[in-house]
Amino acid sequence: MQMNRRDILIGLVILAILAGIIYFVRRPQTPTLETVSTTPSPELEEQLESNFNFTIPDNVEKAQLKDVTGGTAEGIATRSFENGEFIHTVLVDLPDPVAGTFYEGWLVKADDTFFSTGALRIAKGGYLLEFDSSTDYSDYNKVVITLEKKNDKTPEKHILEGSF
Repeated sequence: MQMNRRDILIGLVILAILAGIIYFVRRPQTPTLETVSTTPSPELEEQLESNFNFTIPDNVEKAQLKDVTGGTAEGIATRSFENGEFIHTVLVDLPDPVAGTFYEGWLVKADDTFFSTGALRIAKGGYLLEFDSSTDYSDYNKVVITLEKKNDKTPEKHILEGSF
């Protein structure tokens, strides 16, 4: 049985097609990166203002807080530094935490330096945090809300995150 050039060429084409199919099936999938807006939508801002009976000033930086647990909680963080006063506010729509736990706010710098801005308090429509200081914390661009155990000083579980 003698192979001619045509048979060899057909065999090579079939091998190339099989190799191409194997390559495309087995290649690592590159995830599509979703562009996430850090500016809260006007609808979210209006909803939270209505729920909290609170007006978010127009002259502050705003960041949308998104649920990182796979849930649907959301919120808005604001900050400003004027006349030597840093003011940071968080309005979030979160369920009541289980007994023995509470929500805490954190500001985080790009080098992962962070500090607590305090416990969120229940307010009409959700949870509220108001933090003010004479120190300018404008270089802390990330806001994190965690669920904490009472009498424990380490962040327990990240719930919401957002960036200015």
